[in-house]
Amino acid sequence: MRKIYNYILSAFFISSLVACDGQDEEIIHMQNQDPVVTVTSISDAVGYVGNEFTIYGTNFGIVANDVEVYVGNTKLQLISCEDEELTVKIPEGTTAGRISVVVYGQRVDTQLMYDVLGVPGIRTVIPLYGFVGDEIKFNGHDLGVPSAHYKVLFSGKEESAAFMAEPEMESFSVKVPEGAQGGAITLTIADVPVNVSGQFTVLQHATVDKVQNTAGEDSNQGLAGCISVITGTNLKPELLESDIELPGTWKVEFLQGTEIIATGIVDMEQLSNEKITLKVPEMLTAGNYKIAVSTPFEEIKTRLDYTILPKPIVTGISKTEGYVNAEVVISGTDFGNKASDIEVKFGETVCEVPTFDKDGNIVVRVPAGLQAGANTLTLTIQGVTISMGEYGVFEVYDTPEITSIEGAYNFPYGILVKAGSNITIKGKNFGTDANAIVVMLGEEQIDINGNVTADAISITVPNDFTSGKLLMKIQDVDVDIEGPELVIMPEDGDITQYVLKNSVQPFKGYGFEGKEWDRDGLHDWKKTNIKNGGGLQYPNNVTGTGRDPKGCIALHQWGQTQNYNGKMWQETSLPKGKYRVNLGGISLGRDKGSVKAVFVVCRGTKVEDIPEYDNGTWREKQKGVEGEIVMEIGHSEDDNIVLDLVENMNDLIVSFVVWANSTAWASFTSVTVHLVE
Repeated sequence: MRKIYNYILSAFFISSLVACDGQDEEIIHMQNQDPVVTVTSISDAVGYVGNEFTIYGTNFGIVANDVEVYVGNTKLQLISCEDEELTVKIPEGTTAGRISVVVYGQRVDTQLMYDVLGVPGIRTVIPLYGFVGDEIKFNGHDLGVPSAHYKVLFSGKEESAAFMAEPEMESFSVKVPEGAQGGAITLTIADVPVNVSGQFTVLQHATVDKVQNTAGEDSNQGLAGCISVITGTNLKPELLESDIELPGTWKVEFLQGTEIIATGIVDMEQLSNEKITLKVPEMLTAGNYKIAVSTPFEEIKTRLDYTILPKPIVTGISKTEGYVNAEVVISGTDFGNKASDIEVKFGETVCEVPTFDKDGNIVVRVPAGLQAGANTLTLTIQGVTISMGEYGVFEVYDTPEITSIEGAYNFPYGILVKAGSNITIKGKNFGTDANAIVVMLGEEQIDINGNVTADAISITVPNDFTSGKLLMKIQDVDVDIEGPELVIMPEDGDITQYVLKNSVQPFKGYGFEGKEWDRDGLHDWKKTNIKNGGGLQYPNNVTGTGRDPKGCIALHQWGQTQNYNGKMWQETSLPKGKYRVNLGGISLGRDKGSVKAVFVVCRGTKVEDIPEYDNGTWREKQKGVEGEIVMEIGHSEDDNIVLDLVENMNDLIVSFVVWANSTAWASFTSVTVHLVE
């Protein structure tokens, strides 16, 4: 450890470490950090005025001018100073007191007492706390002086405290006066100051006013074993001397008449000046009690009423196995009527706040996230665990789940079905009892076709069905399985809204403002970050009376150059079948320069999968292409392609590719998709 005297040496070295013999001067700066001073013991602990004694410890240093030693408030004469020993001399006027050492501004107050013989001295004050009117005893020696020569001042008072009797040689007692405050006690005998060690705490009488539950609500009743909180004042005063041994502890006793029936367990970590948190004794039986509270300093006279409620008893359970979300009713007696007091756990998972049925039984639902299999069922009321007896295990089934609808048209933005068609609900853990399963389409219950398996249920779509959510109810375990929304196939086969987004008028962009271009608009379409790429255009109306606010898809912007292999596309998917894809409002033209465009449906998931022009030349039927429309200047008639898909196409791209420059244009008013068969 670095010693305190090092700081002096650093000052010496700073002034003396200078290079000689004509060399350049070099000053070395040394830094020091004050070490911690400790005091461990003294020898001897008693003596007369003029005696010397030794103080032992660490990091005192060797500079006497920076070391001070006190007994009580009296500064002693320092005889010698070493890093681990100080020798001091007792001057006139010193009386018994605690040792304090100050080293280089660092003060260490100790509990070590030095007793000066031959003069009045106070060794102890017992106790160093008390209420107004309490007797406080001073122990020491040479105290046999008539009380008329004493002056005992408590902090906050100018009058001497009243003596209980005349002083004796080794002790005297006084009464804590009205108006006394916590702090030091000042003592003079025959006008000579006498050290009194320690800080005195003036106590205020404690009070109790009510009992609360752990939620902070007033409640003077509870179950044996529950947690309750008693509120009041001055229940845990802070003593000015922290190492004082208390005369007792905090007690909360439950009485009937004058008989103490049981004592609660006080939570010392939660104890405060305003609250005592305790566990109500588990041995208490139902009935009315009085609560008596004691602090280490007094017994509080006020008694609080408290009622122990009858112990809840579980008598049955509605089911011992089922799916997640199944309703479970725990029947029994004396559950109370406050749902927030009740906690039900399956394994380690807590249920949502329970409810009560008309008979006062507890109703919960099996919580989500449980592992299939046996789960311990735990019931807690007011923090007290209630025995579940033979009903303490619940078997959780694997959760049923709908995974797909076979026989339907599963498009990216909706599932379509045809009236009168048979569809199969695929999934898992359905069970095999058709009588226990209800299938709903919207508000209508649908008959099940044939047998039910654990992973498949077949139904027929009603002829009058339009749309509705698929829902399965497994009645014997009370669980609902939500499926997707089903929509009837349009009579004209137009499935555009379920396959593409923003592909028909009015087009969605940043909003029509009367101008021709929304250059970054055309939401839901991706486009290459290529110079002069397309966007959303608002062309002139046919009548020439302003711009069409419904807009059109534009692949090239007027007057721009070198938009070669510019692409605009969406990803989608189509189940196997025959489809017609229509382009409407085609318009390719130029004022000068050239323009070519291709509409292509191809396999893929990224822009690199879309074919390109080869230096202005388009090669038809390239790899991965399912259909294409090649267009050049003058192409203005609506056009279409037919896709005959023999398998599900989960990764399809619907795309435009343009090759254009100068003042040319290529635009379209719609891209639609129809199911042909």
